[in-house]
Amino acid sequence: MQVICRLSFLVVLLGLVMLPTGRAQASPEQAFEHVVSVLPVWPGQQQGGAGAPPGTAPEGSGVVVRPDMIATAFHVVEPAERIDVRLSDGRIVPARLVAGDEASDIALLKVEAGLTPIEFGPVPGLAEPVCAIGNTFGLGLSVTCGVVSATAVTNAGFNAVEDFIQTDAAINPGTSGGALINRDGQLIGLVSAIFASDADANIGVNFAVSNDLLMRVVDALSEKGNVDYLTAGWRLGPAGRAQLATLAAPQVRFVEPGGAAAGAGVEPGDQIVQIGERRTQTPRDAITALALLPAETRSVPLVLQRAGVRSTVSLSFAAEAEEDAVSSGASDPECPYPEAVCRQRQAVFPISAYDPAASATRIAVDLLVTNRHVLGDRLEATVHTPSGPRTAQVVPSAYEGDLVLLKTEGLPAEGAVLELDGAGPEADLFYAVGADIARREIRVFEPGKLIMLPADGAKLGRLHVGAHMQPGVSGGALVVENGRLRGIAVGGGDNRFEAIPVSAVEDLLRRRDDPDADRMTRRLGVNFAACAAAIESAASSQNPAEQTDPLSRACARSTNHGQLLEAGRVLARAGAFEAAADLHAQAVEQVPNSINSRLSLLVSLQLGARFEDMTEHARWLMEAAPDDPQALRFSIQSGVWGGDPELAEEGYRALLKADPRQAQAARRFIDAAPPRPERR
Repeated sequence: MQVICRLSFLVVLLGLVMLPTGRAQASPEQAFEHVVSVLPVWPGQQQGGAGAPPGTAPEGSGVVVRPDMIATAFHVVEPAERIDVRLSDGRIVPARLVAGDEASDIALLKVEAGLTPIEFGPVPGLAEPVCAIGNTFGLGLSVTCGVVSATAVTNAGFNAVEDFIQTDAAINPGTSGGALINRDGQLIGLVSAIFASDADANIGVNFAVSNDLLMRVVDALSEKGNVDYLTAGWRLGPAGRAQLATLAAPQVRFVEPGGAAAGAGVEPGDQIVQIGERRTQTPRDAITALALLPAETRSVPLVLQRAGVRSTVSLSFAAEAEEDAVSSGASDPECPYPEAVCRQRQAVFPISAYDPAASATRIAVDLLVTNRHVLGDRLEATVHTPSGPRTAQVVPSAYEGDLVLLKTEGLPAEGAVLELDGAGPEADLFYAVGADIARREIRVFEPGKLIMLPADGAKLGRLHVGAHMQPGVSGGALVVENGRLRGIAVGGGDNRFEAIPVSAVEDLLRRRDDPDADRMTRRLGVNFAACAAAIESAASSQNPAEQTDPLSRACARSTNHGQLLEAGRVLARAGAFEAAADLHAQAVEQVPNSINSRLSLLVSLQLGARFEDMTEHARWLMEAAPDDPQALRFSIQSGVWGGDPELAEEGYRALLKADPRQAQAARRFIDAAPPRPERR
């Protein structure tokens, strides 16, 4: 199976026949003079090139882009306590980290060695010969060659901001930050990342940051020490399957009041066709198009399509953050949402426990609530307040779900407290409030609509919303536009997120007086820790199949929804499909309206060739997500192989509307299905 692996370093160079062009040019050999080996000292590790066997200490590469200024990959030097660079002539000189940009994975180093910059080349064409130069495996600079496989790649999934040139030139550890050059020895990209097999072996799918993005970041880092990326004030999603049949362009899901998009008249439902000179097919394309614009850009043409009609508007960016705050109606330019929502940031705190970075929501002067999976088996947590850390103690409760009550003193007296008013979830938009790990602050994330209420009769059911959540938000607040609390954030993915409703928080409080409160609290913690240990043991085992029984037993006792899903995935990877399906079925029974849980269960059943068992869940999923091609493919496959031809036809008719291209293949599968796989 192919997986994405971020190696610590990468790159390669030249061995192609060079054709004369009739003018004086740099040569591939001369390009070596502008590439260096980067020798960081990471905490607890020795320095590469200082007697360490090749490949056993952190090493990377770098390219001289300005006099005595070296660009490299940020992940090579970010944890470094000291940095040296080895020049092409063998000298080793100290380097200073000027600044780094995590979003693009680019860092800038400064040396005093009289280095001259490499010559920059034009944007390469497809199949153009290229070579990579880098410090492969710490063995010193070397070169490998290939061709340009793709340009303007924005969806490789390594960095928040991507504009990659893809190449099949062999790239291996140690060459991150090296040079991708053309036949004239000119720089066309900074080596950044590779796709690798499970064995981390190079498979010829490698990426280099484009010159455009490289110099955009280098200019900003050298001038001000950080990169300010322009934002349009919108949230984009992929186009629907029906739309993709006519136009590949991201669709606007939400427009922030007072932002650049709102000022341009952009509306939800519009498709963003082009930003400046950059054609946009996906949301990631739009991110890149904006990221490439200099921070001082005042406006840029924007081509959008609405109801099949294209128009061009001007996307204008405010000169001052204060103007944004006034136009948005928000008192804080960092929170362009209703003031009542932004105010609730005061009621959410970063906490550390079993999960080192999570959130907790204040529901009384001295009470916080968070998720059980944040505490694990611990009976206290550290609450990070503006005046310093506070220790919070677990308040025992006989509540069995993924919530924990914490009691602590010293919370800000003037801070907000979210009330449990018991009102229903009716609202146009929901907002998650929680810790942003990267920014190290509590923030309000992009809102979303209600997807589904908790299932009837599910005592541990959840709210299912489109409000964005990410790691660190667990235990934060889910609020509506008037700031009222509607749930405690849990997590999710693929634009489907979950929160435990306020009614469960009320149950948590009521069951403090239960005689079984202490025993239940300790039992849940012990079982959680046992499941977590079993998951870790199985995931790291050389023979995970041997861990099937202990993992299944431990996590079935845990009953924690997130652990049931994770343990099931580990079991499925180990080939224990029956055991995986059992745990995933337990998760579905606990939270029946979770689309993500149903998908996990269907995958496990599919891997085990249990197609008859799939049909019930595939039908539910088809009705809950009628525009999701993955859900519809499950209905077709399980209908054909599970003996429910009408289900297959219903799935086909829905897929024909959602994605006509996939429907063609589905029709062939229905009409001439291959033999059904044997149950495993």
